[in-house]
Parts: sequence; C-alpha cells; structure tokens
Amino acid sequence: MHKFPKKERLSGKKAVGELFKKGNNSFIYPFKVLIHKNNSPTDSNLRLLITVPKRNFKKAVDRNRIKRLTREAWRLNKNEALEKLEETSVYLDVALVYASKTILTYKEITLKIILILQRLIKEKE
Repeated sequence: MHKFPKKERLSGKKAVGELFKKGNNSFIYPFKVLIHKNNSPTDSNLRLLITVPKRNFKKAVDRNRIKRLTREAWRLNKNEALEKLEETSVYLDVALVYASKTILTYKEITLKIILILQRLIKEKE
C-alpha cells in the first residue's frame, strides 16, 4: 500500500525540537538527514519531516515542488524500511533538509531517497 498518511508525518514543536537537538546527522547529497530514535511508541514506526530552506529558494513554488517530489519518492519507496522497523519495534523520526541550490529531477531525488532508506535499514539491524 503506497500511502503517506498524517500519522507518518512528523509534527509538533516538541518532537521536531527533539529531533534537531538530539538527532544524528548525515549527509547524502542533496539532503542533510537527521535521525532520532524515539523511545516512546508513536502511531507509526517511521515519521518524516521535509524542509526546504527559504534562503536557497525564495519562491514558494520552488520549495513546494521540491517537497512534493521528495514526498512522492518517499511514499513509493518507504515500505521495506517500514516493515523492518515494525519487526524490530523501533520508532524513528527522520528529517530531510534539502541542501542543494538547484532543483534536482524526480529520478535523482528518488535514487537519493532509496539510498537514505537503505542506510536507515542498515543502521537499525
């Protein structure tokens, strides 16, 4: 099932603040990836936050396009990672911060999202 429901989106000031304070950083171009293992069980084992800095893209149209492409790539490729996390009862919060100054194609973004998800699976095994 390829869905991206509300329960899989990271929201709330406390949860987001904790992710940015305590999360582990890594960089997979064009994304800065922050991962935080959540100790308290939530609705979903894997919650995602996507941000695109206004500093790099002044027009909201561009920021929204990048978020839309990223969300779609995540939605179509997250299932394997979600299944692995459900088996191990691990709860992760993930933030993807778009760091490039140019808009990449959907194909390039998809490849990077797959790489990020594979790394998530590898880290949590």
